Amino acid sequence: MHLTLAMVMDPFYTSMFKAKTKKDSLYIDLAPNKSSSVNGNFIFFGFLSLICLTFGIGFFFVGATMILPFAGLEVLALILILRTNRKWLNQRQILYLDKLYVKLEENNKKITFDRFLSKFIVEENNAKKELFIKSNNQKIAIGSFLNQEERDQLIELLKKKVADLNFG
Repeated sequence: MHLTLAMVMDPFYTSMFKAKTKKDSLYIDLAPNKSSSVNGNFIFFGFLSLICLTFGIGFFFVGATMILPFAGLEVLALILILRTNRKWLNQRQILYLDKLYVKLEENNKKITFDRFLSKFIVEENNAKKELFIKSNNQKIAIGSFLNQEERDQLIELLKKKVADLNFG
């Protein structure tokens, strides 16, 4: 059985997590919303940089020489924004839950927890729910990049699967 949780109302919306269930296991792939492609972002930020540099060079030739360094700073700021955006969008967490283990893969680092010695914790801060897995004095945030609606769906999915594994 394959479950995909996505909103249908917005055509640019990309599913932020995908869940697959097989008998007694659950596989969840978490990633931030990527509503635009890498090439689309390069084109958009490249166009903004080109406009900025065109105005800076134009004012430079007219005699306003102090505009050009600020145009360069604006292009540098756009490049830093693009790099920060790409780094944030490349986050990914994979959560695997079965009868015996909870496995979490994040940033090419795999952590395996004994399911009976670990627990999922939901903390509410200012009406915002946050999900953690805690085991052996380790507390790791799960899906921190999800919006609240999807985090609620993830919490409900995990509650249901843990109850199925405990009593099923």
